[in-house]
Amino acid sequence: MFEIREARLSLKSDIEDVFTSGSIFSEVYNIYDEDDLRTGTTPTSPYVYLMDSWVIFEANNLPVIVLETDYDKEEFQLGSAPFGYCRAYTYVFGRNRGERDDFAAAIMGITEVNIRDFDTDGYPIQNTCALLPFSGKKVWRGNDIPVPQELAFEKTLLNCKQLECHFLVP
Repeated sequence: MFEIREARLSLKSDIEDVFTSGSIFSEVYNIYDEDDLRTGTTPTSPYVYLMDSWVIFEANNLPVIVLETDYDKEEFQLGSAPFGYCRAYTYVFGRNRGERDDFAAAIMGITEVNIRDFDTDGYPIQNTCALLPFSGKKVWRGNDIPVPQELAFEKTLLNCKQLECHFLVP
């Protein structure tokens, strides 16, 4: 598997752990993905759709978390092996602003990404990458997405927060 896909799936796996570990929320969430959404699987509460691509979804499918990544290869020192530089954008859609903010805060508790080997059974962790700070010690940026007045009726858009982080992948 190529590094860009491995980095994206690794962060997705770490986000999934936030909802399934039972250590952050009092309930363990059932995780559904893009295939479940497309096939109309009826989710069991509590649940969250966690997707690594954009698909069309309606407000009755909330909560939904969408992960997008940009990936570059860069040399950081002359003669060193190039590192992957991953920028991750996570879009958190909640049924209401409170759920959106709680989910976003929980995700922003991630401080490192466990890079997994998805070509090996059990997906063992092969490396751990610390998130890089934007300024000071801040490793995540979170923004409410402004909604134009003509779209304000759409509940899905009103309850969205964009999160951003970045990390190096050896």
